[in-house]
Amino acid sequence: MGVYDYHHDSGHSDRPAGHSDAPLAENEQESLTVSPYKAYVEVIADFSSDGRMKPLRLIWEDGHKYDIDSILRVDRCASLKAGGAGIRYVCRILGQRVELYYEENGFWFVTRKTPRA
Repeated sequence: MGVYDYHHDSGHSDRPAGHSDAPLAENEQESLTVSPYKAYVEVIADFSSDGRMKPLRLIWEDGHKYDIDSILRVDRCASLKAGGAGIRYVCRILGQRVELYYEENGFWFVTRKTPRA
């Protein structure tokens, strides 16, 4: 099994051309299309030899790192509150239930409890 943080370690990302490296809230154009309940995060994941992906650590927008204590469920699902769909990992982090989504474009997001201003 190998741990891989694609966006952090590769030196490049899958973001469309012309995308700023500024956080989403600072990018005026994207803030119009991104739900205030959606928070894009970095994730460090482990990949098994059969291709299964297991998120290990979530890195919040402010740089705080949170270890994923356990994964309770994995399914394909849409986030009705934040918008978007993908593979949903229902996780336990610091005793709290967190829904972590992996979109087909390679980005990870969580649903905020309160909307971003």
